[in-house]
Amino acid sequence: MIPFKQSPVIFDEGAHRYRLGEKRLLGITGLIHSILGLGVYPEADPYVKDFLIPKAGSRGTAIHHAIQTYDQLGVRQTIQTVNTRQGDHYEVMEWDVSRELDNYIRHLNGFIPLANELTVSDNDKYASQIDNVWQRVSTNGIWLVDTKSNNLDRYPLCGYFNPAYFNNREDALKEYLSWQLSVYAELFEAENPGIKVEGLACNWLRQDRAAFWVIQRKPSELVRELLSTEYIFIDGNPVYLHHDPSVFGITPNLPATNNEILPVVPQNVISYIAGLLALEKDTKAKLEDAKTALRMAMEQHGIKSWDSGQFKATIAADSTRATFDSARLKKDHPDLYEQYIINKPTKGGFTLK
Repeated sequence: MIPFKQSPVIFDEGAHRYRLGEKRLLGITGLIHSILGLGVYPEADPYVKDFLIPKAGSRGTAIHHAIQTYDQLGVRQTIQTVNTRQGDHYEVMEWDVSRELDNYIRHLNGFIPLANELTVSDNDKYASQIDNVWQRVSTNGIWLVDTKSNNLDRYPLCGYFNPAYFNNREDALKEYLSWQLSVYAELFEAENPGIKVEGLACNWLRQDRAAFWVIQRKPSELVRELLSTEYIFIDGNPVYLHHDPSVFGITPNLPATNNEILPVVPQNVISYIAGLLALEKDTKAKLEDAKTALRMAMEQHGIKSWDSGQFKATIAADSTRATFDSARLKKDHPDLYEQYIINKPTKGGFTLK
């Protein structure tokens, strides 16, 4: 048995969140959706989001649990129960995944299962769990394998922010998998020096339909570029920001005269920031009015300083301030002016208005 590094990152399956100590790390799914525009389903109505999608996910969880039990114990536990969200409550759902497990075992022929749900991470921003780590019998090579149960009849054709990038849905899912598994391979090899990933694959299992796909690996430099994506949290939700989406073949929709490269920012974030700017402008105007009124009241009562307990207001004495006319000196005595100039590096500012 090949020993793999055990990641210090903790995965909370219930909340589906990763943590390294007190720091929250993000998974790969949202990164691929937000930066590459792959696998993004159209906005669903509340019933689909609150009932149908959790139900589909529940069956997928049952399949994963059955596979893990078989790999680790050699037991065909084909009836699985999963606590599943349905609207505002949870229900225990029972699934018969015997057909999916039979097909998985068929796909496993020629391989040895080494690990299930192996957590890998850059220990900085991102983490994820690899469904299966296999060893190919004929070569002893390591394969990273993902299990999918998506309905291919409904899988989105979008890619790289083109709503109809792909001609068929299987190709769309395979491109998503190529990025997902390539990220896994990059993280796996970084955490396990000396072990190279020989191949990537997917078990597509959906009731009595099944396929085993060998997946192409993306170049390491592109994968590392994707993993360099920064993110911030707004109202608890991540917003991903990449400095140059064009490296992935994504061209921002900008005027031809504008040479600046903009990060991919979702519309809800644009609206959020615009709202804050409007609030700031309104608040500044109101604060200036309040300061004027407060100063007048203090002057009428001869008060120079007042501490309310929540803020302190002070009226400074009138004074005369001496200023230096550097522009005049430069004009009248340019040689002397240059002797007293000191050039210091200054970081460029960031403006929102």
